[in-house]
Amino acid sequence: MNAPQTILANLLGKLALTAVLGATLSTQAQTPLHFDAAVELLDQITSRQAAGIYTDANGVSLNRYGGSWNSSTDPSYIRFGDLDHGVLPGNNTKCSPLVTHLFKTVYNWDWKNYSFYDPLLKVTKSTASPTPYQYIELIKEGKGFAQQVMTLNAVQAGDILNWWQVGTDASDHTMIVAQINWNSAKPYPVGYPDSNPALAGTTFYEVRVIDSSSSTHTADSRMVNVNGTVTQISGIGTGIIGVLVDANYQIVGATWSLPTSDYYTKPNTWVKSLNGRLKLAPTWEFAIGRMPLLP
Repeated sequence: MNAPQTILANLLGKLALTAVLGATLSTQAQTPLHFDAAVELLDQITSRQAAGIYTDANGVSLNRYGGSWNSSTDPSYIRFGDLDHGVLPGNNTKCSPLVTHLFKTVYNWDWKNYSFYDPLLKVTKSTASPTPYQYIELIKEGKGFAQQVMTLNAVQAGDILNWWQVGTDASDHTMIVAQINWNSAKPYPVGYPDSNPALAGTTFYEVRVIDSSSSTHTADSRMVNVNGTVTQISGIGTGIIGVLVDANYQIVGATWSLPTSDYYTKPNTWVKSLNGRLKLAPTWEFAIGRMPLLP
């Protein structure tokens, strides 16, 4: 077992999982190591923040959104804490590099080993740090990932959810699925002034994710109490997105955050809010990949 795996094996556990994400994460028998690592890193950072520690000895924020894979001046990184030796946890990533750093840390994974067709550049290439739309292509081509998960009801904690607006990388995003709240099922309301008849028969679910982001989802851990003031600290966090599926649980749309109106008492206001947030296929493409359960 290598050093990062040894550290993680000593730190990880269900208490850490429930501390960050709640008691109903997943009933699957085993969660993949990159998921456990993401939860542990998030738990370490939020624990330090709860103790009033937001920066390291150099005044650098423990949690940041940014960095570049090959930059010498602002490199992206994740850092697991070792408080016995004075090492604080840290994160400086964007969405897909967070996932890539986790894969590299716990599996010694190298995406340069996998070539794929880039639909924007229109060339076959490889890269050490795939962007979200490139992750989608890797998943679709069966490169690196154990499988593409085709329906929401087959998703497990640790699966990698990606979306992009087809033809542009301006709004693509990568997330790690943590939990699907099956009790949150809301059939799409039809027959209201702002209903979209084309979405009849679909159902909306709340999905908790872990990601690195500059903005927040619903019920997001990046809203931190700093000296009595709730402050957004961008970077790694957990929050709730929405996923709209058809009768076969295939994804037809997703939202960055949840509608704020009450579904039951203000259905038209709720559906209007939902429609305004929805990223709908086929304008948007979604792909979920599952990594092999590596030692």
